[in-house]
Amino acid sequence: MTRAAEKKKKIKQKPARILYNNLAIIGKVFKLTPGYIIGIVIEGLVYGALNACEAVFMLRLFNEMDADPTFARVLKIVLTLACFYLIARVYTEWYWHYYHAAVKQRLLIKMHRELYEKARAMDLSCYDDPVYYNDFVWAMDEAQGRAIAVIEDVGKIINRLVASGTVLGVLFTIDPVLAVVLFFCCVADIVLWKFINKLQFRQAEETKPHHRRKNYINRLYYLSDYAKELRISEVDRNLSGAYHESMDKIMQTDLRYGKIYFWLNNVASGLVDNFTYYFALLYMVLQLVRGKVLVGGLAAATNAVWTLQWLLSDLVNRFTKFPAHSLYIDKYLSFLAYEPTIVSGEGEVEALEELCIEDVSFTYPKVHAQHPAGEATETERSRERDAKGEETAPTLRHVSLRVRRGEKIALVGYNGAGKTTLTKLLMRLYDPTEGRVLYNGRDIRELRLEDYRSHIGAVFQDYKLFGASVAENVLGDIYHGTPEEASAVRDALHAATFDDKLQSLPDGIDTLLTREFDDKGVNLSGGESQKVAIARVFARMGEVLIMDEPSSALDPLAEYELNHAILQRAQDKAIIFISHRLSTTRMADRIYMFENGTIIESGSHDELMQRNGKYAEMFRLQAEKYKM
Repeated sequence: MTRAAEKKKKIKQKPARILYNNLAIIGKVFKLTPGYIIGIVIEGLVYGALNACEAVFMLRLFNEMDADPTFARVLKIVLTLACFYLIARVYTEWYWHYYHAAVKQRLLIKMHRELYEKARAMDLSCYDDPVYYNDFVWAMDEAQGRAIAVIEDVGKIINRLVASGTVLGVLFTIDPVLAVVLFFCCVADIVLWKFINKLQFRQAEETKPHHRRKNYINRLYYLSDYAKELRISEVDRNLSGAYHESMDKIMQTDLRYGKIYFWLNNVASGLVDNFTYYFALLYMVLQLVRGKVLVGGLAAATNAVWTLQWLLSDLVNRFTKFPAHSLYIDKYLSFLAYEPTIVSGEGEVEALEELCIEDVSFTYPKVHAQHPAGEATETERSRERDAKGEETAPTLRHVSLRVRRGEKIALVGYNGAGKTTLTKLLMRLYDPTEGRVLYNGRDIRELRLEDYRSHIGAVFQDYKLFGASVAENVLGDIYHGTPEEASAVRDALHAATFDDKLQSLPDGIDTLLTREFDDKGVNLSGGESQKVAIARVFARMGEVLIMDEPSSALDPLAEYELNHAILQRAQDKAIIFISHRLSTTRMADRIYMFENGTIIESGSHDELMQRNGKYAEMFRLQAEKYKM
């Protein structure tokens, strides 16, 4: 089966599935904000009745004119319509400009909260799979918009059904033949719009990867993280080429579909609409000539046809949107239905005595698509090769080690050796492919996940600071400003040797970091940012501390001070260091040398130097650089 055929097969949905998906999103909205559903139904009935009344009153007015009209009877008809119109208008204006705006925001907040919680519970491996990640981004981007679109389309359908049903009844009283012709014209419109909506979804699906690539390149130019590299290298040429390639593919796709839309929207649909209106006009003129209707009937019928044509056209358009809504909602529901494989056990988590890695092997999950230019790491590319059937070695192979309370161990080795992957297994961000991770002799999969992770403090190699205050960044939680919290934050920053910088900040621990949301925010240097990240560990001291390159942005003196602060604060904790600077490893009780996912050497610094193996070779190379 070709890729195009697979896509066509993928987007076909049975009517039952379309109905289920749209009812599911309506049920979701009703659960989160029932007032939204109730309000839209009332608005649809009120405004539908208003549109219907205009046709009914117009017929009555023209019938009155064809008879023996009196000013009093005509005035009564006009005033009745005006009063009803005023009441309906007041309600609809209140609904759309006051109530709707507020309830829509409440819905968005609740839906976003649900999506955020689901995203936080997702397995980390989901971010490694571009296919799932694309659907995840799609769900985050489209979910709330589609929910609102479905609800508002339901309201408009109620509106159009009430109005068109009444107007169609008016036309039946004038001439049944005309009403039947209009009905079949609507069927033709339904077929056209259903096909157009399928095409629009297929177009969006084809261009989504190119838009993601384009948006990625856009981010590179406005995020400060990449500003220096863009200015000192020629990577701009590659990015510009990739950007233009993506835009060309988007444009080619849009042009290809645009030609189809031209014939369907402007030609086919235009012919149906024009035929409907001019047939009705000519037919009613013929009936007038034959004496079967009066001038008032002709005017009322022509006005009713024009109104009905607009109502039915919009009604058809609304109905044909539901298959397209369903295609998007399907991704959203699939995202919410995803069940993570990293699930919590029920076991209590006690104070640490020993953490043991027992014959652990690990291979990253397979992925099924390519990353946009510049986004794939070597690890991710190796996973993609694995997905295509190419052999990829496991990231970790039969690793065993242990660390007890109060011990300090160091994991060393060149990039890609598997050190950081091992810490992800320790934090249970992934589960081993083979082997076990034991906490006090018990498999960590049996323990309560949140409790277990709360016993671990970690500084990641690719740590992130948030657009929030210093205190919030350190606590990783809401900062209430209590004396106890303030003291804990300052104490943690002191332990991370951040005192000098803290004194220079305009608002102390209340100073906002980054200028993302406030021009008064402060941008820290790499070393300063790293100290704030390290302070998080001191503020929330766990049983196990994982320090993944904790001092990579610091100079040797600052590194020395920080390492001693860590050792002083965490004397009774188990500490796992990952560092390329082997001067850090000298303070470790035991060192594990990694290569190609396995432990090739272990022992104290002195023991490994005496063996004169890979560790000794790496240490001497670094020592030579310091001498220079």
